[in-house]
Amino acid sequence: MNFKHVKSPCCRAKIRHFGGRRRQCGNCKKTWSIRPKKRGRHQYRLATDRLDRVFLNNFSVKQLFSGRVDVKLDAYHYRFRQHLRKLVAKPYAPQIPEGPLILLADGIWFKFDGKPWVLYLTALKPCSGKHAVFLRPYLIQGKEGGVKWQKIFSQIPEDIKRRTCALVVDNFNGMQSYARENNWLIQLCHFHLLAKLKVKRDIKQRTLKGGAGRIEIHELISYALHAKDPQRLNEVLNRLEFFSKGDVVTKRIRATVRDFLNCSVYYRTFLDYPNLNLPTTTNTMESMNSLLKALLRHSRGGTTPKSLLRWSEGLIRLKRQLACRA
Repeated sequence: MNFKHVKSPCCRAKIRHFGGRRRQCGNCKKTWSIRPKKRGRHQYRLATDRLDRVFLNNFSVKQLFSGRVDVKLDAYHYRFRQHLRKLVAKPYAPQIPEGPLILLADGIWFKFDGKPWVLYLTALKPCSGKHAVFLRPYLIQGKEGGVKWQKIFSQIPEDIKRRTCALVVDNFNGMQSYARENNWLIQLCHFHLLAKLKVKRDIKQRTLKGGAGRIEIHELISYALHAKDPQRLNEVLNRLEFFSKGDVVTKRIRATVRDFLNCSVYYRTFLDYPNLNLPTTTNTMESMNSLLKALLRHSRGGTTPKSLLRWSEGLIRLKRQLACRA
């Protein structure tokens, strides 16, 4: 381009030299620099590995700050948060494996200002693989429920839903009907079921109402979850039917037993379809829960719902997948 006859941007008049690096308009006499500097404060950028060291290598932000003399700790935390916001603002496109998939789902409970919030986590595991890829998390105020889970599942792309063959989740109202609508098998989580019994093999447990019966119920249900002998399984179910009535154990334990008897088929789906390699628990989600809470303890994150969602999404984007074998 020939700059000899370029006109001034203000009046479209002839341009004169006004020193070595400035020019002047021949009409209004306004001057400007030919190489203007960027205005405002300098933009400080963290090294690209800072997020990886915090989210993947168990460093705290304070540990990364140690030894710095050019900036204060609060300013360093601010820059780290800005870096995390930029990461979360980018579109998230997880690498979904090929072939048939298994959908895992679980919720993590939090409290802010005395009100319950639930972080909804979902992941996809290939039937032929041993790792689950996490999808985008969602944080919703209120208690966990089947209706909210259906809203979360509706965010999954239709092509992924068509490749999904089974759902692994805790037993919530409406989950079984939703799985049938999508032609999914459903595997209910063993861990959440056994955790409701809260069995502790000590003297204090036995002194509670039905303490000894609670231990027997735990053993019966543990056997029924994996039993392959039909005759022995019927005997165990009949014994559990006895505990579900009367007042041998507490009302809450009786409700747990009835819940198992009504849904025992869905707890044993993995035995009916061994070729799918269905996990029997949502322990992969519990592992992500442990990683997230350990991260929040020493990094000044998760103090508000927005901060919690930002940190959880940052962890999932960088971690991407976890082992899923059980």
